[in-house]
Amino acid sequence: MESSVLASAGSRVELCSAPGRQDVYTAVGASGPSGASGPSGAIGLVKEIRYCSVCSDYASGYHYGVWSCEGCKAFFKRSIQGHNDYVCPATNQCTIDRNRRKSCQACRLRKCYEVGMMKGGFRKERGGRIIKHNRRPSGLKERERGYSKAQSGSDVREALPQDGQSSSGIGGGVADVVCMSPEQVLLLLLRAEPPTLCSRQKHSRPYSELTIMSLLTNMADRELVHMIAWAKKVPGFQDLSLHDQVQLLESSWLEILMIGLIWRSIYTPGKLIFAQDLILDKSEGECVEGMAEIFDMLLATVARFRTLKLKSEEFVCLKAIILLNSGAFSFCSSPVEPLRDGFMVQCMMDNITDALIYYISQSGISVQLQSRRQAQLLLLLSHIRHMSYKGMEHLYSMKCKNKVPLYDLLLEMLDAHRLRPLGKVPRIWADRVSSSPTTTATTPTTNTTTTTTTTTHHPSNGSTCPADLPSNPPGPGQSPSP
Repeated sequence: MESSVLASAGSRVELCSAPGRQDVYTAVGASGPSGASGPSGAIGLVKEIRYCSVCSDYASGYHYGVWSCEGCKAFFKRSIQGHNDYVCPATNQCTIDRNRRKSCQACRLRKCYEVGMMKGGFRKERGGRIIKHNRRPSGLKERERGYSKAQSGSDVREALPQDGQSSSGIGGGVADVVCMSPEQVLLLLLRAEPPTLCSRQKHSRPYSELTIMSLLTNMADRELVHMIAWAKKVPGFQDLSLHDQVQLLESSWLEILMIGLIWRSIYTPGKLIFAQDLILDKSEGECVEGMAEIFDMLLATVARFRTLKLKSEEFVCLKAIILLNSGAFSFCSSPVEPLRDGFMVQCMMDNITDALIYYISQSGISVQLQSRRQAQLLLLLSHIRHMSYKGMEHLYSMKCKNKVPLYDLLLEMLDAHRLRPLGKVPRIWADRVSSSPTTTATTPTTNTTTTTTTTTHHPSNGSTCPADLPSNPPGPGQSPSP
């Protein structure tokens, strides 16, 4: 049934003739020159034209917090429901208008965020439609107040998929994760940061191609051990099945290594800090065949994060999002098996995303700048994924040419993407992930496998570099020291 509210001449009238359709009209009295109403006293309705905030086309209604057309509404809906790994082919400054909105998905999504489109956005003066989902609410205000005991217990478990694929303890895990406040999530992620490593090897400069690749793969193999320990400290990760833990790690390990490298290098323009005693500039990176392009991309991303003045809280959130958002992606040429605890992984990722949004909201900048910063940070993750594709192909190419020694954990990880049958968990990864997180994280030399690896692959060669430093992340709002 149509409902209308008519005001005096010249006032705005809103008609809702169909669910989700909100048209704005102007009421105009049919009066003559003298101002008197016509015989019928009728009031004419003239539709007030609204334009899409994204592409300037005609707006169909108020969608996701802004006036937008059906095309941009549908595009934003697809982007937030799926995986928006869009990469701008130019400079992330494409013009988005009615004619060119389909030319660049990355810039179109960036503009959606810049104009204020958001998940669950609605008109404050009217309330908007409430869409019911079988998943937890995602608003920050509900997190800050905390969920009720009933919702955090049995109600959450009842909302879980009943297909028999989830692990036995997932219900309690979801309840624990969704009840964490943004401050708790940020604190846990800051404390989970791995130690800063040393290469423990001495080589005279200038480095040869073989020397650089040997140093880098050595560091990558050692960092993988600490990465597993870090992942176990991400809120909710240990409640996932072993299958899902391994799949998330093997799909994101190179991206995680890269964002860590970017973070360490943020205040050393033109150089990449692979370790405390292993700092390479562009000229040294170019001596490795095929590495110049990857080096340039890394330096460009470092410069972008430096411009944004990335904070430690934002970094740890982005790093965890990379881990949890990798479930549907893999470098493997074979089909990717779905996550068994996909519902919980989504809950974990929502929680960390909300923590990132909460931290940005506390920065004191305007709402528009907050939305813009969120978009700028999240869009950079697609560049990191693109770099990881390039890096994986380069590493595999060097392996095929026998130009570089590969270590046990790194070798199995690399081969897993090409050779592993669907559903099979790599042996070394499974052993690492299922072992005690304390042993792996703080005393890796007590583990038999790790001790052998350290003795065989990480000789100190008389290095005077100190032992690996414990992780002492910068204080709230700080960035790493140069």
